Amino acid sequence: MKLHFTVIILSLIFLNACSKVEPPPLIKIATNPWPGYEFLHLAEKNGYFEQVGLNIELVELGSLSDAQTTYVSGYVDGLTSTLIEVIQAEALGGKPLKVIAFTDYSNGGDVIIGKGDINDIISLKGKRVGCEVSSLGLFILQRALVKYGLTLDDVEVVNVEQSDGLNAFKNDLVDAFVSYPPMSLDILKHQESQVIFDTSEIPYEVLDTISVSTDILIKAPNFQRKFLQAWKMAIDFTAKYPIKAYEIMAKREGITSQEFQDALAGMVILDEEKQKILFADNSKLNAMAETVCDVLIEANAIFRDCQNLPNLFITEQSK
Repeated sequence: MKLHFTVIILSLIFLNACSKVEPPPLIKIATNPWPGYEFLHLAEKNGYFEQVGLNIELVELGSLSDAQTTYVSGYVDGLTSTLIEVIQAEALGGKPLKVIAFTDYSNGGDVIIGKGDINDIISLKGKRVGCEVSSLGLFILQRALVKYGLTLDDVEVVNVEQSDGLNAFKNDLVDAFVSYPPMSLDILKHQESQVIFDTSEIPYEVLDTISVSTDILIKAPNFQRKFLQAWKMAIDFTAKYPIKAYEIMAKREGITSQEFQDALAGMVILDEEKQKILFADNSKLNAMAETVCDVLIEANAIFRDCQNLPNLFITEQSK
C-alpha cells in the first residue's frame, strides 16, 4: 500500500512538472523620451504586456542615438526609433531589424529652434546648428535646408546630444538646435528662442517605429500580434481615461499634463486601424525607406546600397 501511494505521488509530481508552461523569454527594448513612445510605458505600467503573454522590459535611454547605440552594441533586442535609425542599425554593425509597430507620424513635434535673430531657415547660412549627427537630427536638418534652397555645406553642423541641447543653447555653443519634446520644451523657455522649422513642413516623412531583431521574430512568430494587442490596450485606456493616462505619461516625461497634450498635437498617434493601413501597403513602406536611405547617403550619414534594402516590415497583423 505504501509503495502504491509513493508511485501515485511521484506520478503527480512528474505530471505537474510536465504541465508547467515555460515563461516567455525576456525581450529588452530601448526607448528614449518622446510622447509618442509613452503609450508603451503605459502598457508596461498597466500590465498589458503580461496580459498578452509577453515579457517586455523597456530600457529607457536619453536620446535616439543612445537607443541606437545600445541596440547596435547588443545590449537590447529592439528599439523605439524613426526609420532612420532602423536603416542605420545594420549598416553600423547591429543585427538586422524588422519594424513591428508604428507609434506615430511627427507632424510638427520635431523642430529646429533658432536663437536671437535667427527667425527662418535661410538665416542659418554660415551658422552653427546643433543636432544628433548619427540620428534623426541630421535628417531633419538636411530636409529643412533643401526645402529652402540650402545644403549641409551652408551650415556648420555641431554634434550635440539631446540631453546637452539646452546647455549648448545657453552657453552660445550653437546658433540653432534640432530637438523634440520634452527637451525642446525646456529650450523654448529660453527668452531668445523660436521655432524656425517643424515636421509639419515635411508631412509623413518622420515615421516613428518599434522594431526588434529578426532573431526574436524567428523564435516568437506571434510576437508582433501580441505586441500590437498591448499597444491597442494602452490606446484604448487613454481614450477611456484620458485625464489619468495623460497624468501618468506626462509625469514620466517630466512635464505637465497640458504640456504633454500640447506635444501630442504635434504628432499623429497611430491606432489599430491606422497601423493596418500602413502595414497593408508594403511597397509604399519600402519606397519610404529607400527615400530615407537616399537622404542619409546624401548627408554622408551611412554608406550602403539604398536600391537593395532588405524588407524592413512584416505584415502579419494586417491580415
